[in-house]
Amino acid sequence: MHTVGLPRTCLGFTNILFFLFGLIGCIICVWCAINTEFFQDVNYTVTKSSLVDAIARSVNLKLWFTPLTSFLIPLTVLTMVTSCCGILGSGCKFKCAIKSYIFLITVLSSVAFWVIFISGIYNIYTRNEKTRSYLLSTLQTYYGRDNDVITSIWNYVMVNNECCGVNGYRDFASSQWQKMNTDKLFPVQCCQLVNKTVLLPVSKDCSLNDDPEVKSYKDVGCFYALRQFIIGSKGKIIFFIILLIILYTILMLFAYCIIRGEPLLQALTERSILLPSKNWEISQQTSASPSAPDENMYLEEPPKKIVRVVSAVNPFQTYKFTPNAYSSDNAYPQCVRTQI
Repeated sequence: MHTVGLPRTCLGFTNILFFLFGLIGCIICVWCAINTEFFQDVNYTVTKSSLVDAIARSVNLKLWFTPLTSFLIPLTVLTMVTSCCGILGSGCKFKCAIKSYIFLITVLSSVAFWVIFISGIYNIYTRNEKTRSYLLSTLQTYYGRDNDVITSIWNYVMVNNECCGVNGYRDFASSQWQKMNTDKLFPVQCCQLVNKTVLLPVSKDCSLNDDPEVKSYKDVGCFYALRQFIIGSKGKIIFFIILLIILYTILMLFAYCIIRGEPLLQALTERSILLPSKNWEISQQTSASPSAPDENMYLEEPPKKIVRVVSAVNPFQTYKFTPNAYSSDNAYPQCVRTQI
């Protein structure tokens, strides 16, 4: 890290990757919003992968009566704009771009950290009652709608964590899902499943009665199951938090290094007390010598002055040079010093 080129290269390469990911995501969202069937036909013909249908279904889910693409397209555009700021700042040395990049990365990282780790993981781990009430309201209000994001999330949580509702199957009693399925007590996702892909229950009439002999997870709340999952994955969660903090710190150090226009170690020790910089050492040496008071005047930025000298033999012949601000007056001839 002896030059500023390494931070510029790393930051530029990283933002190029993020820009490509954002561009691909934006193309997929716009394509699915315009014609989903055409997207599935073309990509399945080329890739022969079932992931194409999963992507198309996920993108076309609705969130609060609005297609998910309405949120994903601005998010992908914001990702590309942030990456462009990083590319311009690292490649073209635009300080305005790199400062905008620092601001956008900080805002996006703070929002993501708050939503995922504080509002989600931490509140569930600490048994926050407001979070429990919010989850219950989403279950009773939005669960059961077709092609809905919240319904898909709840189905995934109940199937993979083997739980039912927020506190148990009674949470569905006054829900919108119950009004559309009056003959059932709880969804089939609360049952023990032979095949989780096709939702085939072990007991045929699992969701129709509350018989204790029926094999289901109707009494296991998902709030409790998620908390147990967080406790079991505590090490991984801490690892990911530390990893994200390290990555964010590295990006900010690279951006700060580009703004300063100095190598990384020099930029870090510029104002450090434990590791004094070169300018600090020079200022300490010059301040200790009272015989040269004029040498401290332009220590950080010497004056940029150009002297024009006219030849006495040929007036049409001129010379230009930049004098040394730290040299004494005896270094120049008398004729030159009068021109200054």
